[in-house]
Amino acid sequence: MSRQRRPRMTVEKFEDNYLDVKMFKRAGLLRERWVTWSPFLRWPAIEKIHAYRWRIRLKLNNAMVEQNIPVSWTGCHFGGSRPWLHCRCGRRVARLFKGLGGYYCRPCVGNPIYASQSKSTQGRRHFQACKLRLLLDGVASLTAPFPARPRGMHRKTYARLRRRADKLEEGLSLRLRHKPTDYPSLVYHLRPADLQMI
Repeated sequence: MSRQRRPRMTVEKFEDNYLDVKMFKRAGLLRERWVTWSPFLRWPAIEKIHAYRWRIRLKLNNAMVEQNIPVSWTGCHFGGSRPWLHCRCGRRVARLFKGLGGYYCRPCVGNPIYASQSKSTQGRRHFQACKLRLLLDGVASLTAPFPARPRGMHRKTYARLRRRADKLEEGLSLRLRHKPTDYPSLVYHLRPADLQMI
């Protein structure tokens, strides 16, 4: 009886279970005064978010104590400033992932790998080719016809991406070309980071 290896946790499996500081900044939640928001659809595990320029407080469902996340700012070379979230371990990060009892940095939740890191060299080429097809608003399957140039995309950009996709696909075997597409991992990479305030 052979023992099956349990699949390792990947960053893509967290999907919507992470907090990105860019989302908070773009949504205008990091102001000089406290802002309260109820993100029912975006993060079902969070009951309320209280945000301020220097701190984010999360009221989690089924939790007695709120999670306090410090926010720090660093200056940019061409003006302005960039926010950072601080994990309980002290790391300054852009994203915190959902772990047991709150949101933590990547090493604190077990240091999950990216899906492409668990693939072979040929598997990575297949993954990259599928990602390019989705970027061009097409179907990710390599058996489908190559997508036409999206409206508004420069012809030079389309030609460059087409050459790159052809180069990735040229060395793939017929079996790998017919391999099912790993859509959950691809959607993670192509999803816009903007916070939808519903």
